[in-house]
Amino acid sequence: MPVDADVVASAFADTWEHVFPAVPGGWARREGGIVAGVTGVALPMLNGVWSERVDPDPGMVSELLDDVASAGLPYCLQLRPGASAGLRDLAAGRGMVPAESVPLMVLEGTDAFARFIEVEGLVVRELSPDEADAHAAMVATGFGLPVEQFRQFITRPVLALPGVRCYLGEVEGEPVSTGMGVRVGPFVGVFDIATLPPHRGLGYGAAVTARAVADGLAAGAQWCWLQSSAMGHGVYRRLGFQDVERWDFWVMAV
Repeated sequence: MPVDADVVASAFADTWEHVFPAVPGGWARREGGIVAGVTGVALPMLNGVWSERVDPDPGMVSELLDDVASAGLPYCLQLRPGASAGLRDLAAGRGMVPAESVPLMVLEGTDAFARFIEVEGLVVRELSPDEADAHAAMVATGFGLPVEQFRQFITRPVLALPGVRCYLGEVEGEPVSTGMGVRVGPFVGVFDIATLPPHRGLGYGAAVTARAVADGLAAGAQWCWLQSSAMGHGVYRRLGFQDVERWDFWVMAV
């Protein structure tokens, strides 16, 4: 099966179904070409409704948004390009605010990324589930967000899930970068790539990403996907990831 936008969107939904229920109090629900979920973390990108199909039923989207909103947390709605005007009106009617669209990216060939794994002075090691807090602290600092929010999501049960691997990049024993790979069936998703501000631009985030990709492929995945931030987009392109589409993004603050 070719890895087109439909396949990657289904991989996104598969991953949320795999991870969200492992978070204490978290849940995921998938039906009618939509995946919804709540993690309990007060970040809109970690609670919401995401369209797996281009044209999900607006009534079902509204119902799932109500379920997510009942948690009393910030949440999001992400729609694939080509979504109906009714779905966009639904977001506006709920008072949701549009944010920057999110690139959905895929990597099928592995020729480009291999040369990024080795960076002079950098040691990338896999974290055990008992070291979840080390990843949470690094991601929070790298993203400039409260560490308590990431400690809610990045827990021992999440890191102990089948297919989940978490990494810490260190230089002379000091943490500089981190990231996570989640393999589900034929693919690996890459998440939480974060490098501390003083160490950016040195290839550390690319090396952690490449390690997550390499381990996922070695474990049986055939391809990789991720959603990129604006900051990381150029790095992922250099690694060989290609945009498959951009998802429209709305947020609701609580």
